[in-house]
Amino acid sequence: MTCPYASNLVLITGVTGHVGFGVLVHVLSAGYSVRAAVRSSEKAKTIRSHPLINALDPGVRLTFIIVPDLCKTNAYDEAARGVDYVIHIASPLMSNQIPPPDDQDAFFIKPAVRGTLNILEAAKKNRTVRRVVITSSITALIPFSEVNGSQRCSTWISPMDRIPFVPGPYANEFEAYAASKVAALQEAEAWMATHQPHFDVVHLHPSFVEGRNDLALHTREVLKGTNAIILSIALGKQFDHSTMGATVHLEDVARVHVQALDELVPGNASYILSQNTEWDEVREIVSRNFPEAVERGLLPNSGSAITHPVFIDSFSSEEIFGFRHTGLEEQVKSVVGHYLELRNTQKKMSSRR
Repeated sequence: MTCPYASNLVLITGVTGHVGFGVLVHVLSAGYSVRAAVRSSEKAKTIRSHPLINALDPGVRLTFIIVPDLCKTNAYDEAARGVDYVIHIASPLMSNQIPPPDDQDAFFIKPAVRGTLNILEAAKKNRTVRRVVITSSITALIPFSEVNGSQRCSTWISPMDRIPFVPGPYANEFEAYAASKVAALQEAEAWMATHQPHFDVVHLHPSFVEGRNDLALHTREVLKGTNAIILSIALGKQFDHSTMGATVHLEDVARVHVQALDELVPGNASYILSQNTEWDEVREIVSRNFPEAVERGLLPNSGSAITHPVFIDSFSSEEIFGFRHTGLEEQVKSVVGHYLELRNTQKKMSSRR
């Protein structure tokens, strides 16, 4: 049987990241053809040769185009040629380092804004594009003082909320990252209002994304990104600051990206992807699901993180996309289970040397 979506071509940016790779797998699994924009041919080879991609056997449904600099004028013009949909995920991510104040704008703000505008401009030049899906963040909708817990969240955060962009310098890279998401959303909506293009835009706003990172080949790589919060608690880290109590399973995020391509989903709108989380529940979940690893000391399971609550309205997203957010239990099982799998693989490889 011919797949009904095979003739629909989706341009996806950011496929070499945690979220982007998950989205790529789901889009291919749904039957779409994909043109993946990557920075180098080496990155394309890494994705093409991945076991999950090989298992899908996409053949000619997966192609790559090299876009080395997303900030360059007309960066995505060729990449967007002839595509039906665009999923734009590529954006600067936190690296657990603090860029010098002079570098924060160049590292976070400019690429997030310029990359988004380049995607929109490329889509406008190509009349085949029907919708652009942009991966934003919950941090684009919440004042940073409420994100980091220095101020209590007193009202429900809705998908329609917007906050002003605050220029740097920023105290840390998380604040700079959050500011980049505010700026990109603001500039994208201003661009849409000015240009009134033939396509519409869907903005997706996930909170802390938790779930196995299938691009990670070593346990140290699992400790990168937002998975590090869950895993650090399981490994015994005591966080000395409060952490926003809002998470979302990677599988939910990836699935919604695919569903957002359906033009029955209202466009020119924002959708929040998040459920409430109490970080101290991580220890209980780890004890319940990985008792042997805890007993053997592979998971000290003695860490802790103070949760500061945020009140997020994700009900409309659940109604429109027809799902219920996967809870913390499955998120922890996914992240910690993957860590233990990699640890076991590394141990076997070591013993063979």
